[in-house]
Order: sequence, then C-alpha cells, then structure tokens
Amino acid sequence: MNRRDIIKSSALFLGYAVSTATLSEAFMACSQEAKLDWKPTFLTNNQAASIAEIAETILPKTKTPGAKELGVPQFIDKMLKDLLSEEEQKDFVGGLEKLEEDCEKAYGKSFVECTPEQRKEFLTKLDAEAEKLPPSVWGIRLAPPSPTPFFRRVKELTLLGYFTSQKIGKEVLGYDPIPGKYIACMPLTLGMNAWNE
Repeated sequence: MNRRDIIKSSALFLGYAVSTATLSEAFMACSQEAKLDWKPTFLTNNQAASIAEIAETILPKTKTPGAKELGVPQFIDKMLKDLLSEEEQKDFVGGLEKLEEDCEKAYGKSFVECTPEQRKEFLTKLDAEAEKLPPSVWGIRLAPPSPTPFFRRVKELTLLGYFTSQKIGKEVLGYDPIPGKYIACMPLTLGMNAWNE
C-alpha cells in the first residue's frame, strides 16, 4: 500500500465518520421530546407541548391569566387519561396528529414552532371549518349524535379547565359562596363581573 492509497482511505474513513455523526445528530434533533415543566400522564411531551400552545392560543394571557398559567394543559392531560374511552383517546391523538400535519403543510413547521399570529390564524380557520352542533330543543338533540371533532373537543376541555379553576372562579368571576342570600331583583351596574356560584 502506498502513501496515496493511505490518504484516500483515511479521507474516506473521515468522511464516513463525519457523515455518520452529522446524520445521527440530525435524526436526534428531529425526535427530541419537548421540554416541559410538568410530566404528562397520557400525552407524550411533544403532544403536551402542542396542547399547551393550542390552549394558550385559545385563552392567551391578557389582564387575566392565560391557559398555561392556570395549568389547563395538565387538566386536559388528566381528563384524557381518566375520562375518555380508549376509542375517544385514539380519536383525540389522531386529531392532534392531523392538526400537526395540516400545520406543517400550511406553514412548513409544527404548531409549537409557529408564531403566535400563525397559530391564531390556523386555529381560527379550524374553528370556522368545524362541524356545527346539531339543533336541539330543551337540550334534546334533534339529530343523531356524531363524533366530536378534534378542535371542538380541545376547545371544550380548554374552556372547562379554565373556568373551573380556582383562580378564575375567585378572582375573575364574581364569587358568592353558597349558601348566599337570595336577591330576586338585584341592581346591576356597568362593568360588574359575571357570577360564579
């Protein structure tokens, strides 16, 4: 073996070593789990990060706390694990995966990586496209029930978690603990809070 063959072989070996390291880093970057400050019990870290951003886009922080600040993503994760049937859980995860695919097609990145404006635009479009609820009379549906679309389910769980939180119940909504006195004709003033009983 001469010097030229040794140089070619070592260059080829070095190329393989660098390529392998680069490719493995690229694959690792694609499959890394999102970092959360809580541990999901049902969702994966990436799914939980997406749900957190969806909830925060639906109810962002303004003068009142946002969904993430109140632990709404944790609430949704717990509800998915403890309340939904296996079929509903599969539908939910499938809906979340479809949302991510559609977001990837629309913006070329995952929902979590999108800007707040892109997230809002994307969810507004989903909300407009969501199937409307069948009409009902006195709470009785006039049409046979259909499966709840993914976005409507996320929105319902987000609102439920937000408005049943203790902080919102006591600090944002008017709070009069039960048993409160009954006032048949109560004077209303401009800017008065809605009541939470």
